[in-house]
Amino acid sequence: MTFPDFYDDFGYGYDSAYGANQEKAEWVLKKWLKKVHNMRTPGSARMNAGTCIQGGSDLICGTHKYNELIGQQEGMPVAEAIRHTMSRYDEYKPRTWEEKDAEEHEAFREHIPEMVANAVAAVKEWSAKANLLEGEHQSWHKVDGLDVQIMYYRDYHAGGEFADLKCQLPLRNPPKKDGTRSWRIPKPQTTPSWNQTVQMAVYWKASGQSPSLLYVTASGYHIANSSNCEALTDESLERAYNHAVRSWKTTQNLVRAARGNWHTLAGLVQPDFNEIARRHGPNILELARQLWRD
Repeated sequence: MTFPDFYDDFGYGYDSAYGANQEKAEWVLKKWLKKVHNMRTPGSARMNAGTCIQGGSDLICGTHKYNELIGQQEGMPVAEAIRHTMSRYDEYKPRTWEEKDAEEHEAFREHIPEMVANAVAAVKEWSAKANLLEGEHQSWHKVDGLDVQIMYYRDYHAGGEFADLKCQLPLRNPPKKDGTRSWRIPKPQTTPSWNQTVQMAVYWKASGQSPSLLYVTASGYHIANSSNCEALTDESLERAYNHAVRSWKTTQNLVRAARGNWHTLAGLVQPDFNEIARRHGPNILELARQLWRD
């Protein structure tokens, strides 16, 4: 399909489940940073840990570097996979503007191996009856009334179903009287957040497959699906999918209204500069103020 030239001006060639959940000001900021400044917003210790845990699980399950032609590969020995995972984990450089990020990076480290082991156990239990386990790869979904297609990635799919891995990392306890803080391991989640429900709804509608959520902590895991979680029933997923469609169409309307002008696009949404500073740090905040001419 041929798009108006100003779609490319905004880097608007597709949308996603993540895009459906994004605040519109955040969407505008990230598109502007990537298109105009060739920048991405900084990651976090939590994001890094989750990526590494899934990466370790993929190495052991044989779904790393997955593509549909090669399919599932022979899994890597556990000890070797953990070494690879920890090496990757330690490549992360904590945020310089947020002390908590460095503390989390250090606190999470000791729990990564056991969380990888629990992720592998969850994936294997979920896919036990299937002949083939397929890993993450790019897929596309067409929506009526939307110019661009929806790009999506399912973490795992097998036996006509799909699963998404959700890592629940340790949480900080409130400060003690002496000012120190300890950490606690959360219980595995049993019900998805709204954003997770929207994500699952998009994959469900696009693939025609039933979803499961694999909630993994350092102490165990829980597999949520339509049999034990109301949010993952067809009725609930349909409502969440309709929400995603409305969000995507709102984005498209914003792009059409701005017609290639970044300041016009920014003027159509309301930024929260305090939240931008918290999420992305002072350098991104300064650029955001330029975009919104604050």
